[in-house]
Amino acid sequence: MINPIPKPYSHQYLFAQLFFWGAYLLVNIIFISLWSTPSGFAAGIMFGLSVLLGLASHGLREIYHRHGSNRSLGQLTLHLLWLLPLAALTVQLVLHLCIYVLLQLFPSQSAGLQPVSTSSFIGYSINTTIMLTLWSILFLLRSEFNKRRNAEIAHWRDQPKLRDRELQFLRSQINSHFLFNSLNNLRSLILEDPQAARQGLADLATLLRGLLQAKTISTVSLHEELDWVRGYLALEALQFEQRLEYEIAIDDSLLNAKIPPLLVQTLVENAVKHGIAGRRKGGLIRLSAQLLDDKNWQLEVTNPAAELPALHQGNGIGLTNTRERLAMVFGEHAALDLRLGETVVATARIPLTLTSKK
Repeated sequence: MINPIPKPYSHQYLFAQLFFWGAYLLVNIIFISLWSTPSGFAAGIMFGLSVLLGLASHGLREIYHRHGSNRSLGQLTLHLLWLLPLAALTVQLVLHLCIYVLLQLFPSQSAGLQPVSTSSFIGYSINTTIMLTLWSILFLLRSEFNKRRNAEIAHWRDQPKLRDRELQFLRSQINSHFLFNSLNNLRSLILEDPQAARQGLADLATLLRGLLQAKTISTVSLHEELDWVRGYLALEALQFEQRLEYEIAIDDSLLNAKIPPLLVQTLVENAVKHGIAGRRKGGLIRLSAQLLDDKNWQLEVTNPAAELPALHQGNGIGLTNTRERLAMVFGEHAALDLRLGETVVATARIPLTLTSKK
């Protein structure tokens, strides 16, 4: 597939062409002055050579953008092995043809000129090939640098979109799992305790509003998250009856701290599923938050271990997603640890960032 013609040539490209071949012309004129008496005709030949080389290099650039910009460096090298000598031969043939025509028109200018032999023509062609090769190396180095720079710019430009899509996917996993459990719990209560089922539906409505809000934002305040958690725990308490107790101890100064949506709910749900549900007498879930210093705070969820240790293991999706969501929002500045024992402790260390008060 042929690539589209690149945008109009930049000032940098035109300046580079003029500088490179202008410098080549100047060097040739200096050498002519050192080895012989300079003449206007000889300077004109050197000027014509520089112009032809500039046109040849520009033609190579067009070929590269049309056919070679997507090829590997090895493929480009193989093509240049025959393309550069061919371009050099073409330049020398055109130059010598022009010289021949000018000498026929102005025979007096032939004084002091050496006849062109096969060996000298080959020498000139090799010199031209070397100059075109040097120009090609510089051009390819510049092109590769631009490719890498543009790729890096595109990478960082697309990172927010990619992170947003990943975050939406992780949220959908959590939301689907949570809603499935909640609906199952309410279904089992409809016949047994209609009043409790109605209250549960009210709690679920609050949670659904929170879940819909969580899909559109990357962070919420701890205060909002606690409202959802209380609704979740109320729903679970209906199922576990007296087996589930919970205690919430939060530093008031942290109520406006920013966290990823459903972070606390995921940790609490993990404590219920892998702790309380695995104990005949249930137990107490304790949720606490406290300042560590002026830049960090700590969220902690504790619960008694299940009587069957295997129940703690699960598939790890909830905690893995929680770590990834923390990393997406806070990077390496946040961490989540899980300590197993007679008491299971989930601890999240989070940078302190406060939301604006409404």
